[in-house]
Amino acid sequence: MSKILIVDDEKMITDTLSGLIEMVLEYEVVTCNDPSELFDDGIVQSQEFDMVISDFMMPKKDGIEVLKAIKEIQPEVIPILLTGYSDKQNAIKSINEVGLYYYMEKPWDNNQLISIVKNGIEKKKLEKEVKENYVVIKKRNDEISRLYDIMKKDFHSEMGNIVDVVTSLANLVEAKDSYTEGHTRRVSALGKIVGEKMGIEGERLQALELAGIVHDIGKVSTPDGILNKNGRLTDFEFVTMKQHPEVGERILKPLTSMNSVLHSVRHHHEKLDGSGYPDGLKGDQIILETRILAVVDIFDALYTERPYKNRFSLEKSIQILHEEADDNKICKEVVKVIDSLASSGELFSVYEKYE
Repeated sequence: MSKILIVDDEKMITDTLSGLIEMVLEYEVVTCNDPSELFDDGIVQSQEFDMVISDFMMPKKDGIEVLKAIKEIQPEVIPILLTGYSDKQNAIKSINEVGLYYYMEKPWDNNQLISIVKNGIEKKKLEKEVKENYVVIKKRNDEISRLYDIMKKDFHSEMGNIVDVVTSLANLVEAKDSYTEGHTRRVSALGKIVGEKMGIEGERLQALELAGIVHDIGKVSTPDGILNKNGRLTDFEFVTMKQHPEVGERILKPLTSMNSVLHSVRHHHEKLDGSGYPDGLKGDQIILETRILAVVDIFDALYTERPYKNRFSLEKSIQILHEEADDNKICKEVVKVIDSLASSGELFSVYEKYE
């Protein structure tokens, strides 16, 4: 709940303002009729305020002095000054000095005052959200830079041993998201089985298996609070999460031995009808290996427990895949193979090994 401090040497003023704000906006209000008590009693030091409304003309300290002193302790507070008509010019001169959000003349209009207070609080919340989002983005970019430094070293020292490189990449993701450890190995193993059933072999099959291991490597840049959030993502969080395929491609591109998996890593969230991301590919623009990876990725997400949901039954998971295929979101042929593997029992060998 937002908290507002009202400072005025007239108790009638503080009582009237606090009653109005508490009744209409339901904010918490703290009042003070002696400005010196704010600091002598530690009120400003011990309580965090979103906004302070102060009278201009008061004994001992005027409103400008009070607001300046409070902002030294709480720089983010939104300051509003109450003035009499004769003090208007002094208030205007002090706008830059104190960083006033607004000044109001007495007597005030209740509707206008409520609107000003509400807008000021919303401004404070928006500024806080922007700063928090900036911190998240900066942290993500720092992690990407750190990962590039690691990969440059790995590129030279482990180019000849692709198994070690892949293990190193997988470990980076697993350190961020404990769920990913089993998920990537299941997607890799299941993708290989489906690929074999659909006639993929040789280097193409190896690339499909490898893509399953590294398809979520871009999540190293996703903040832990988003990866492991127990609930629905906000729009900003979802946009951040959706960046992991592109980040994954950028991470793997310097390794020429990973070129065969780049399409699947970048496009494993594309949909056949063009509604996927990041590029909105359609139909034949999505290669078979990527279609397989997309379906097994969805199946494993449905059939296992996630931070935001319980696992679905095998029947329910298969049903959802068929519904997605009927809506032209994912490949029907791949879904048929998954269905066949479930019926034959081959599917369970993957989950017994990696669950």
